[in-house]
Amino acid sequence: MISQSRGPCADLKRGTAMHRKLYVFSAAMAILSLPWAVGPASAHHAVQAQFDQNNLATITGVMTRVMWINPHVRWFMDVEDENGEIATWNISGAGPGAFRRVGVSGRDVFKTGETYTATIALARDGSNFGYIVSFVMPDGRQLDLWAQYEAEPQ
Repeated sequence: MISQSRGPCADLKRGTAMHRKLYVFSAAMAILSLPWAVGPASAHHAVQAQFDQNNLATITGVMTRVMWINPHVRWFMDVEDENGEIATWNISGAGPGAFRRVGVSGRDVFKTGETYTATIALARDGSNFGYIVSFVMPDGRQLDLWAQYEAEPQ
């Protein structure tokens, strides 16, 4: 008598109700998890795509928040406009590692409640968002920071 091996997938091919449910559930989970798998990879972008390095502005205001986190350091400043209205500006920079390599640490350098002047590359969408080129510190020192992004490994 010749015996034919059914193999490990024989029950799935026959389509038992339990196997069909497991297959549908697995397929649904794979499809639903795609945004999380693709999101972080597509989130990183070139500075030049979001900010216009040929359209610089200089703003002076009070530092309200410093986020010394990856992937980009963020500074928030309250800036008074020409009409006397306060606008909050969001300023982005390189990652903390790039700044630490040149001796700049957020905890040691940037203090909330103090006045800073920032030269920024403006966001292409016209929002109150920019990429840091340089800061003039409260004591008058200037920190040039634009080149730090270019030096950061991609």
